[in-house]
Amino acid sequence: MLLYTKELVAPRPRQGLGLLKFKKQKYKNFIRHSLAHSTVHGLQHVFEEEEERHVWLRYFWLFIVASSSIGCFAIYSLLEHRHDEQQLVSIIETTQLPVYSIEFPAVAICPWNHVNWARAQAAALRFLPANPNKDLLQGFHQLLVIMEEQNFGNFEKLDELSTRNLTELINLSITKLSSYLAYRCDELFVPDSCIFDETPFVCCKLFVQEHTEKGLCLVFNSMISENSRQKQLTNEFYPYKLSTAGEETGLQFTLQLNDSFLRPGILQRIPFAMNLMIKEPRQWTQQMANIFHLYADTETFVAVHPTVFETTPSTNQMKLRQRRCYFDYERKPYYPEKDLAYSRENCIAVCLHHAVLRVCKCSTPGYYPPIEGTRECSVLDAKCLAQNADIFSYVKMRDQDKYINDSRRGQLCHCPENCNSRQYKLTLNVRNINYDANETRKLIKTQVFYGQRVMTKIVTKLRYTTLDLLANFGGILGLYMGASALSFIEVGYLLVKLLWMLLKDGYLKIKTMFVN
Repeated sequence: MLLYTKELVAPRPRQGLGLLKFKKQKYKNFIRHSLAHSTVHGLQHVFEEEEERHVWLRYFWLFIVASSSIGCFAIYSLLEHRHDEQQLVSIIETTQLPVYSIEFPAVAICPWNHVNWARAQAAALRFLPANPNKDLLQGFHQLLVIMEEQNFGNFEKLDELSTRNLTELINLSITKLSSYLAYRCDELFVPDSCIFDETPFVCCKLFVQEHTEKGLCLVFNSMISENSRQKQLTNEFYPYKLSTAGEETGLQFTLQLNDSFLRPGILQRIPFAMNLMIKEPRQWTQQMANIFHLYADTETFVAVHPTVFETTPSTNQMKLRQRRCYFDYERKPYYPEKDLAYSRENCIAVCLHHAVLRVCKCSTPGYYPPIEGTRECSVLDAKCLAQNADIFSYVKMRDQDKYINDSRRGQLCHCPENCNSRQYKLTLNVRNINYDANETRKLIKTQVFYGQRVMTKIVTKLRYTTLDLLANFGGILGLYMGASALSFIEVGYLLVKLLWMLLKDGYLKIKTMFVN
């Protein structure tokens, strides 16, 4: 009988401990072997399989790799913060963009005096009821006097009509009346005086009547009215463009005064003059800038210097409050007009018109785009328009009440700029007309032309795009760690392989348990 002592017999290991140690060693060897051949610089010194490498040297390289990784991701966090800020930057793409690449601006002529008194008597017969009494005739005459210098927002004088009994004129269309009394093309232009691009034109074929905030105007190169849009169907080059610059190369016309069209004594208060409006062809009106005055006995030279503004499509991922402009294809919740192209000026026009509808429950299609399904303001709405003139004549900006003490009520209009637009800087030169000895008419001569053959184009884009983030991250990754996209593929492969080994061993362990 053999006796075994405790010293001679090794203790039996616990169930599964040897197998567990073997598995851990297998995973360790796999990870060590994979990282030892990694393309990330420094890892091969940490996990190199040579046993003779000193431990302190491995820890030294581990410290280097860890420090580089921390530095890499610290710089990346700064880059990501810069990307999340979504700052915009505007750069001058070119100063040599030819002017023929854009349409020539629309030119509007709006008389200061809107009533041709030669048709006043005919207007009374046409728009008043049969056999009107004296009070009605006097009220109608007062209405025409007010309409002489009436523009949108200038409604204060309408309060004078509220003292009269004009209930018989409740169905009178002010828009039709103003169109009937407005100066026609052949009444304002001197025959054969219109020239564009050094080519003579019939003035009434160049200029069409359009409604603006200044009343009924004669407009050249516009796309607002139906008559203007019909021109584009028959002429592929409409709206017109111009390839050259300088005096006598653009639009030229001469206006004349006919004393028989004026109310006696009116010239002492309203001189023979015109509002000159320079705007984009698809723009309804121009409320702020680019409106100048043309006076009698003067020749005015208007040099137009356009600037093109574009915003890159990459900014459409930004929120509107950051970008502060609309693309043409975007939905515009504060702009209900569908037939009129969006621009800040068109948006303000629609906003002010809806303010009239909200306050006075009527519309003024003689000044702004018609609102379908609404009634036109009549003479009985004159009091409402007059009492709220400070709303309709003043556009407020958002949050301006925090910084400006203004007693006017005004109308708040949420109208960002259009992302792709153009602006016109105008230079005027005016001189007196030297009349011939036999000339008895008062004339206004005008030329509108490009100041130079090229223009500036400004492009707004994201200061830091996703592509910039990716490129810079690749740069700092290579700088700090010597890694690349292939390194991430290696790490991904290592993790997938390790996960597969774990799942496979786990499956075998569960299978063995069920078999036993």
